[in-house]
Formats: sequence, structure tokens, C-alpha cells
Amino acid sequence: MAQTPRPRKALAAVEPYIPGRSAEEVMERFHLQHVTKLGSNENPLGPSPRIREAVIRALDRIHQYPDGESGRLARRLAERLKVRPEHLFFANGADNVLTCLGLAFLEVGDRVIVGAPTYTAYANLARLLGAVPVEVPLREWRFDVPAMVSASAGAKAVFVCNPNNPTGSILRQEELQTLVEQASPEALVVVDEAYAEWVDDPAFPNSIGLLRRHPNMVIVRTFSKIFGLAGLRVGYAIAAPEILGPLNQVREPFPVDRLAQAAAEASLDDDAYVRASFENNRAGREYLARALAALGLRPLPSQANFILVDLNQSAENVAQRLLARGVIIRPGALWGLPTWARITVGTPDQNAEVVNALAGVLTTR
Repeated sequence: MAQTPRPRKALAAVEPYIPGRSAEEVMERFHLQHVTKLGSNENPLGPSPRIREAVIRALDRIHQYPDGESGRLARRLAERLKVRPEHLFFANGADNVLTCLGLAFLEVGDRVIVGAPTYTAYANLARLLGAVPVEVPLREWRFDVPAMVSASAGAKAVFVCNPNNPTGSILRQEELQTLVEQASPEALVVVDEAYAEWVDDPAFPNSIGLLRRHPNMVIVRTFSKIFGLAGLRVGYAIAAPEILGPLNQVREPFPVDRLAQAAAEASLDDDAYVRASFENNRAGREYLARALAALGLRPLPSQANFILVDLNQSAENVAQRLLARGVIIRPGALWGLPTWARITVGTPDQNAEVVNALAGVLTTR
């Protein structure tokens, strides 16, 4: 057998990210005409009409490269967030922001502190770059701040997902403040706020206020969730220019395409869509929590657009049986939670559909 080039040794420790199943895949596999997809934390309301119109208008210029700096979007978003444009960095989704952070700051052997369970991309990024992820178990499904502070001594970075994926729990203002104040100023403190716009808890931190006093902080956000742009990939970081400079050295030349920039700008003008998304999620989250508990299951309180629930049996098996009924959820094995599943909040009809499907599956095992 002919020799081929060997991949990097670091890849042996990296588990590739497997996204949630697509509706198209499930429809084709099970010969279905309709699928309820509640496994990927997408906005169930579909695209805003304003975004559709903006993307259509931008089509006539797709033969031209986009603005590599996303300058107009940066100015619009900076005004909204009350920061300066130079405090913003845009990339091809929040995951690409994380990749740029790793490429810019992580060296082989660096220690990276993460919660467990949390978004798996943080630990995988560390492993890919030869850094060492240090997992700090959650306490009662919430970040253990004292343990993370203790573990952060000598670390290069600390990653927290707030609200946390997959648990939906949050770090409160005083907890995040403790973390950034007690962590080493030489450690990057990355606060991933992909789900922040769904939160209604008044204790949720003012992270931008903290960032102004702690220049080692980075806030990561996205247009994929409440703004409904998961298919166009626009993520961004808020940080001091001294942090963003190295990110600009490692980013791609045109990280956010022309259509995505147009859609993101339009989404900033559509407060009605964002409010409708928020209210749909708040009501749906309450409904799912009650309905899942009524089935004898254990849903965790959530501040995101999903609920983590203990199914009391193999979540993978339940998820497989739900697929045949046209319902997609996310089993928890990738987080080391084999009996748990993460269910995205959908529309009222979708929420009722997943509850009814679960009731049928759980009584016929």
C-alpha cells in the first residue's frame, strides 16, 4: 500500500465535532415529508423578512469580494453595544472566532481551563494546538467558580460558556466578576455568550462593563441564535484592541461573506423579530419544562433556547426512535451524559410535537 502524508500527531487526541442531524438527512432516510428539528439550537421562527430582502439586494454584488473588516457592520454594532469599532472582531461564526483565539494565543503545553460538561469546541481547540485542557466539573450543574479560579493558576486561558451549553445555567454577575478578578491577568478569560440574548434572569452579568476593567477578557457572541442567521455564519468578539490585533494576524482574508454581512446589518434593524423570538422562547421554555416534568423526566432550569433533560434511559436509543417519527433532538453522549438529551425550544406546535413523540417513545421501549 502506497505511503501517504501523515496528519499532525495532535489530531489523535481530537474528537471531530459531529453536528446535529439535518432535517434533509432525516427526511431522506425515513422517507418523511415533515421533520421537527430541535437538536441544533436554531431560531425556529425562520428568517426575518428584512433579512431576506437585504440578502436579495446583496446578490447583485456577490462577484465582488466583501469588506474584509466588516467595517459598516462594525460601526453599526459598536453603536448598539456602546463600544468603539476597534473593540470588535468578526469571523465566520463564533467557532471561527474561537479558532482565531487559539491560533493567536495558545502554545504547545499551555493549560486551558474549561468546565465539564460544556461546549466541546474549547477542549478540542486546545488539543488541536497541543495545549492541555483542564476540565473542572460543574457543581450542581453550574460552573464551580472557586475551583476554576484555583485551577487557573499558571493557565493561559479560561473558557466559560454563559449561558452554558448544554446545561442552560448561567454565571451570575458576582461569579463572573470573581472569576475575572481572581484569575491571572496573564490568562485570557473567554466568555462565550452565544446564547446571551435569550436570558431573562436579572443576575446575568454585564460582561462589557467587566471587560472595560479587565483587558484580558474576551466576549464571544454570534448572529446565529436569536438573530436567526445560523446558515450564514457571523460571529464576533468584543475585546481590547491589544487582544484583537493578534486575531487579525491569523484570520482569513475575507472571513464574513457579503450576504452574511448584509443579513447581520439588517438584523440590527429588526427589533420586532428579536422580541418575537425572545417571547416565543420564554413561553416555549416554560411549556417544555412543565411538560417534560409531567412525563416523569428531569429537565434542568435553563436560560438559553434549549433544555437539558434526563430521559432515565439511553438518550441515543430514544433519539434514534424519535427520528423515525420525524423529531430530532440531541443525545448527550458527547458531553458524557448518556441518559440526558438537549432539546431546542421550538414553536408551540413543534414543542407539542416533541413532547407527544417523547411520550410515545418512552412508553413503548
